[in-house]
Amino acid sequence: MSGRYKIYSELNFGIAKMDSGVKSFEELYDLAKRVREDADFPKVYFNLTDLRGCTFNFDVSKLTKIVTLIEEYQNDDNQNTGVYLIDEPIATAYAHLFFDSLKYKRELCSTVGKAYRLLNLPVSYAEFITLINI
Repeated sequence: MSGRYKIYSELNFGIAKMDSGVKSFEELYDLAKRVREDADFPKVYFNLTDLRGCTFNFDVSKLTKIVTLIEEYQNDDNQNTGVYLIDEPIATAYAHLFFDSLKYKRELCSTVGKAYRLLNLPVSYAEFITLINI
């Protein structure tokens, strides 16, 4: 399993993270589904998806399946801010196509500092680094 996540209920913050390398559609879908099936998912108002070092090798048309998954859990999804941390050009292109299919806005950035500012959590930058190191 190349993806993991953690939900910090007390901060209403969740992080999902993929190990670097070439990722299949199944790996991304599995992580997205596991996060949404977690009993604490409705407590996540601020979410960071860390895809640094990842690239994708699947047909972009498969992204509609993840959009469908998100729509299925829409009643449990309370995100105010969703940030995707991406530093690879191919992954960035996939993210833009994915964002175009979503009803709610997501943010894209390439640095941890920018993710910290976008999420605006009530923690110091040092604490944020600790939280996302899963």
